[in-house]
Amino acid sequence: MTLQAKPPKPKTCAVCKTKFTPQRMAAKVCSNFCAMTFARSVTGKAKKIAAVKDKRETKAKLDKLKSKSQWAREAQTAFNAWIRLRDDDQPCISCQRHHQGQYHAGHFLSTGARPELRFEALNVHKQCAPCNNHLSGNIAKYRLNLIAKIGPEFVAWLESHHEPKKYTIPQLQAIKTDYAAKTKALKAAA
Repeated sequence: MTLQAKPPKPKTCAVCKTKFTPQRMAAKVCSNFCAMTFARSVTGKAKKIAAVKDKRETKAKLDKLKSKSQWAREAQTAFNAWIRLRDDDQPCISCQRHHQGQYHAGHFLSTGARPELRFEALNVHKQCAPCNNHLSGNIAKYRLNLIAKIGPEFVAWLESHHEPKKYTIPQLQAIKTDYAAKTKALKAAA
């Protein structure tokens, strides 16, 4: 009793999508031309995958080289972007105007005076550039409008004593990631 091999089943070419009878079991293409095209596409995909992997590795290496102050700046940038988006439909906290100029995330109590409140959302609101830059925050009007916005008890809490905070790099990375995600969610909701 001799076993005869079954004839190979027809396959569809991975490149030109025509039916063909393969000469070998592992054949994926019908001709030499399709084989060269298939090899180029596989090589191109491999190069793209390698490039993405290299980019991720480079970013990870650069992230390890960043100083604490660089992470603090990036976390502050992400936080400020979220504040501006959160308060997008509101006027400037100090002058109560809507205008076409640039808006900032203005701190009621500055980061220099109160670094522990740097990332406190109650302490930061949308503020026009003239009030923030040229009027040093326009603090008298800021305070009056802040009381109307969040209430006197929260303003009193902001002005009370707070324990100093020394942020670590992982904490700053988490703050940056958290506020970037919150900004993305707000943009998606809008």
